[in-house]
Amino acid sequence: MKRAIQTKMSFYNKHPCGTTSASSSATDSEARTPELLADSPVIISPDISPTPALPPSPLSIEEDADREGDEDDNNDINNDWPDLWTVNQKEDFKSKNPWLGSKNKKLGCLVCSSVNSIGINKEQGVSLSREWMNFEIQVSSQGSRETSLSVLRNKIRKHALSKAHSQAVKVAEQQKESAIENAVEVMTEPYKKETDAVFRTAYHLAKKNRPFSDHESLIELQELNGVKMGSILHSRYSATQIIQHVASEMQSKIVSNIIASSTKLAVLIDEASSLSHKPVMTVSVKASIEGASPEFIFLDLVELDNQRADGIEQALLTCLMKAGFTEEWLLENWVTFVSDGASVMLGKKSGVATRLTSRFPRLFVLHCMNHRLELAVSNAVDEVTGVNHFKIFMQKLYSLYSMSNKNERELKDAAAEVGSQLLRIGRILDVRWVDSSFRTVRAVWTSLGGLVQHFKNASSDEMRSTKEKQMYRGLLYRLQSPEFICDLGLMYDTLHELSVLSLELQAHSITLLRAEHLLKRSIRVIQSFKESPGEKYCEALEAKEAGEYRSIALVGNAKLKSINPGQFLQSLVNNLEQRLSFEGAVIKDFSILDQSKWPSNPSIRHGEDQVKRLCKRFHLCTDQALNGMRDLLEEPNSEPKDLKPLMNCMKTFPVSTAECERNFSLMNNISSDKRAVLLISNISNLMMININGPPTSMFDPQKYMRTWLKRHRAATSMRSRQCGVKTPAESKSVWKIL
Repeated sequence: MKRAIQTKMSFYNKHPCGTTSASSSATDSEARTPELLADSPVIISPDISPTPALPPSPLSIEEDADREGDEDDNNDINNDWPDLWTVNQKEDFKSKNPWLGSKNKKLGCLVCSSVNSIGINKEQGVSLSREWMNFEIQVSSQGSRETSLSVLRNKIRKHALSKAHSQAVKVAEQQKESAIENAVEVMTEPYKKETDAVFRTAYHLAKKNRPFSDHESLIELQELNGVKMGSILHSRYSATQIIQHVASEMQSKIVSNIIASSTKLAVLIDEASSLSHKPVMTVSVKASIEGASPEFIFLDLVELDNQRADGIEQALLTCLMKAGFTEEWLLENWVTFVSDGASVMLGKKSGVATRLTSRFPRLFVLHCMNHRLELAVSNAVDEVTGVNHFKIFMQKLYSLYSMSNKNERELKDAAAEVGSQLLRIGRILDVRWVDSSFRTVRAVWTSLGGLVQHFKNASSDEMRSTKEKQMYRGLLYRLQSPEFICDLGLMYDTLHELSVLSLELQAHSITLLRAEHLLKRSIRVIQSFKESPGEKYCEALEAKEAGEYRSIALVGNAKLKSINPGQFLQSLVNNLEQRLSFEGAVIKDFSILDQSKWPSNPSIRHGEDQVKRLCKRFHLCTDQALNGMRDLLEEPNSEPKDLKPLMNCMKTFPVSTAECERNFSLMNNISSDKRAVLLISNISNLMMININGPPTSMFDPQKYMRTWLKRHRAATSMRSRQCGVKTPAESKSVWKIL
């Protein structure tokens, strides 16, 4: 027993609390995984001589004082000190050790807790004690009171004399002198350039969707070209941490700017599955930055715990709060929520939109107009039987060439044989947006000569079975029929008009008023097709009368059921008017800003009631908006400054979730087959830089290096394990002569 006690005392003498107990086995930051780094960040800083010390914490002296004061207030209430101390003992220990604090009858260090890290003062084997920082020091209930008091005094004395605590006190003093504000500027220019070069390299990876593992090879390449890249921060783990830091700072800067300017906010969300089969939700916002016209901004990619309405709502609000928005600010400035038409999003009883509007009563909900356009087209297809027959045949062509490289190669040869242009055939009238259907119809219209020739060759190919030859013969009869040519021409004209509308609705600069104008115009154009057929349909009718189209003999087929043009066009118009109507009171009030709807000689008070309602709904200054409206009435060609807040509010309303679809396209490009194991948080960081970040040529690493050095080291630091030149795993004799 005596030997055991001596061994235990020897261990405590070698490992005093707050010095080497936790950090002696710690490895260098570049040997840690990103997950470990996120949980226990390596708190280091550049070792540059003769540069002055760089304190790691951004807290000012006032914040330190407030924090310590708060700790004192919180720790002195409810007799929160250990029970074995009397009141006099507590006062005695507190007077001799001002840094001493207590929570839940456990002791801790106020200085170490407030400093949180010792940054540039960190030495090998020295780190702050987690127990003292987190107020976890306590005495075992076993033994007498005298023994417990002695053990507790010994722990306090050891911590007060520990090197880590002394360094924490120095850091606190450096914080009071605000040395962090000018530490980066004090660094010599060569050292700055080396860390800048490493930051630009990592930033380039994010902008170009390159894997993190390319970071080390790009560093090596630049060093071979004579560029100094420092001695650390060369690994893929460092690249992950740099990208995470830059993305986090970007998000913070964006949100801070939006909040400070009190600009109106629109939120767009959509859900999908990543390549690793994880349910994710992309969150984008639309807001004005520094008074400019509102623009789309990617905010975050969130992994969903569940895909029910309550789970999506909670994930969205958590994302917004984590980014820096408060509920009070959102109540004042969050004006619209946009999503697709899924029942989980827009369900009347318990959808995400319904839940949000109960919490934010002034929130305006919009259903993506591109999705509504698809629903209108889908309803028209279901109502007209002939369109379904046309759709089935086009799907047959798609499957014929998308699933067989042999057929695709034979089609190219047949097109070259007859000199026909060839375009890729895709799907039609499915879950994709209408522009995709138009591209498929255009491809068949353009490649008709090659398709006919291929079917002729295949139907007489002796190498094929009788069943295959019969199939190609049936496809050939369908292609050569005047009924199919007329259907193809009708769908070409109609889908072309809808495709133009769809692309316009996806534009970044589209507004509600512009969308309403384009929709009504497209409806008028489609209605006109009933009286005056479109270009391609007229061409098909002429070919039907002539019995020939592009040297292709047309043969009538009475079994084919063609599309009734009048029925299809009227059904399409009816569904467009029903699905894409602008009947909301807010949208009608916004139409007062559309000068094309003004009377020829408007009154000076024209639109006054609408402007007042809009200002009341969106918390805008009524007098300022009315003054701007009157300026616009007097000078219609001007852009009144007083009307700009109301105009920007109107422009904030998105009409489509196309931005979310672009986000998912980028997500799929980043999370490829070889990168399917990427964490969702890392994908989100890469998307933040790729979408919101400036080009590499305009990226300024200095803005992010200052905050990086608070908790990390510069590329020139000599305190970390130095990166060496790796020798190739194999060596070939032929390299010597090459």
